[in-house]
Amino acid sequence: MNCPKCNSFNHKKNGKVNGRQRYKCHDCGYNFSVELKSTAFPQSVKRQALQLYLEGLGFRSIGRFLGVSHVSVQKWIKKFGQELEDLKSENEMDIVELDELHTYIANKKYCWIWIAVDRVGKKFINCSFGSRGTETGMKLWDKLKGIDIRQGMTDYWKAYAEFIPGDIHIKSKSETFTVEGYNSIFRHFLARLRRKTKCYTKSLEMLKYSILLLMKYRNNELTMID
Repeated sequence: MNCPKCNSFNHKKNGKVNGRQRYKCHDCGYNFSVELKSTAFPQSVKRQALQLYLEGLGFRSIGRFLGVSHVSVQKWIKKFGQELEDLKSENEMDIVELDELHTYIANKKYCWIWIAVDRVGKKFINCSFGSRGTETGMKLWDKLKGIDIRQGMTDYWKAYAEFIPGDIHIKSKSETFTVEGYNSIFRHFLARLRRKTKCYTKSLEMLKYSILLLMKYRNNELTMID
C-alpha cells in the first residue's frame, strides 16, 4: 500500500479513525487511511442476515445461505441488538395482557421471559428476564409505569397480584389470548426458542437482543433497508 499523494511506500501507523487504520507518510508527511477490506460485507448483507434471523433461521443456516461464517452472522446480530433503541409505546392503553414463557440458557439453566402486549394496538410493549418469581414480574411492571393502563389481564399465576393494582387486575385464562398468541410468535420466529431444536442460547445477553429485535421487527419499528 503506497501513499496516495506521493506514491511512497515509506510510512508508519498513526492511530485509527472511525475504526480504520491511519498512516503517515515519512516522505511527504501526508496522513491517510486504509480502504475498506475487499472482503468486508456491505450493510445490505448484514440487514439481510438480520431479517433471515427474525424469520426463523439459525446462525449456521444464514451463514450457508449468504456464504459467510456463522460467527460473522452472530456478531452482526449482536451489534444490531447493542444499537437497538427502546420500544415505542402509547401513553394510554385500554387493555394490557401479561404472560411468561420459559426457555433455557447454556446447560439447561431455566430462564423466564415476561411479556406485556397491547391488545387493542396489537403490539409488544416490553419484557423482562429472570425467574418466574415476583421480582422479575415487577421489573416488567416498572417498565410500564409511564403508561396509563385501564385493565391488566393475566392468568392465575400468583405473582401478578403482588404488583398489579387490584382495581385494574383481571385474572382469567380466557383474557390472555393475545399475549399467548404473541408467545407463539417467539417460538415460531426465533430458532433458539423452539422446543427440541439444535439451536440454543448460550448467553442471557444474546437472548435479550433476540427478543427485543423480534419485538421491534413485529411492531414494524425496525428498518430493514438502509
